[in-house]
Amino acid sequence: MEQLLRQIKLLSEKEPKTLEQMVLKLTEEVGETSQAILSYLKANGSEYKQLGIHEVKEECVDVILVTLALFYKVAENENELQELIITKMDKWQRKM
Repeated sequence: MEQLLRQIKLLSEKEPKTLEQMVLKLTEEVGETSQAILSYLKANGSEYKQLGIHEVKEECVDVILVTLALFYKVAENENELQELIITKMDKWQRKM
């Protein structure tokens, strides 16, 4: 997983989009994930797309990739991602 994160970080450094453009891209990917979920669940008006669980997973990965690229654009150091994930997971767990 560390190697994948390093590759994503390297790719994010080459990403020409501005922060604003990346946030817009992220919202686009979240919308596509929503569409895939609605289609997968055969929600009224969405079933015609005939998307399955594989497409849902692909859209989730798109959200993850764009989010990580955006994070790496603003991150201050290599350990920041892990530190923040641990902090947020602890908070999440306390709320359960």
